[in-house]
Amino acid sequence: MGVDFEYDIDRLLRLHQISKKDRERIRFLKKYMEPYREDFVKYISKSLYNFQELRDLLTEDFIKEFQNLLGEWFDRLFEGKYDIAYLHYLMSLGEKFVDIGFSPHHITVLMDLIRNYFNTKIFEFVRRTENEEEIEKFRAALKSLNKVLDLNLDIIISHYVDIETKKLLSLGRFGKYILKVATRFGLLLDSFILFGLILLSVFIIGLLGSDIYHIFGNGNIYHGIIAALGDLLILWTILELLNSQIKFMLGGEFAISSFVSVALAATIREALIASLEHGKPIEFKLALAVIILVLGTVFGIVKWFELKESRKRSFLKV
Repeated sequence: MGVDFEYDIDRLLRLHQISKKDRERIRFLKKYMEPYREDFVKYISKSLYNFQELRDLLTEDFIKEFQNLLGEWFDRLFEGKYDIAYLHYLMSLGEKFVDIGFSPHHITVLMDLIRNYFNTKIFEFVRRTENEEEIEKFRAALKSLNKVLDLNLDIIISHYVDIETKKLLSLGRFGKYILKVATRFGLLLDSFILFGLILLSVFIIGLLGSDIYHIFGNGNIYHGIIAALGDLLILWTILELLNSQIKFMLGGEFAISSFVSVALAATIREALIASLEHGKPIEFKLALAVIILVLGTVFGIVKWFELKESRKRSFLKV
């Protein structure tokens, strides 16, 4: 939908097949839905807490403002006046959602919750009604209401996209060129890091082979085994870092704990080897122990936050 669609409300109504009868059916629902206005506002507002990434925004003032917006939208929805003024109202609502920090996904999920709430209430009216004519009115009104909800979602999401598009266009030719160059340069750096990790893995495998050779060549079995175990530990962490980089390049989030785990593994390897070398001063060994303790603590904290965020995303998917 283009940026000048605000001047063509009739076309939108035709696209969504919303007729005068549909508006009359919505007004018919008004007297049944009005007693549930406050319950509706509270139910939808409470559902915001399901969006874990928005919880920092959910202050008492924010919830109060959101409830006022929702209550006003409820009133205007069941007025059945879907004209140019209503279209501009929905566009302003879309701008407020952008300013708040809602994404199109949040808006779509909220509209699904709203639709389910209305559908549930209308089904309850149908079950309590014995008059067949009244039941048919409710069924027809339900179809009309879903059309209007689709219209609302269409306008709000389309205007949201228009705002984001205007932000990109406002960069100008030079700004877009810089953005394009920066994107490609970032991809080049990501590819370079990926290649570096692959090369580093090859070197670690070579180091592992060298340490295994020393087990049989020099006869220093204990030193060789400890060094080989350290190599395997570093190789395992490099593999984890490599997988994290691949996921990041495919659009996932980068695991910072992978970097910490590599440093931790390298220090543990050094400590294992130092434990067999009696010539090393005790201060050096104590320093390694302190470094391992610090890195282990940092790794635990970072991993805990990553698991916490992972659970949040899993919850949202459910």
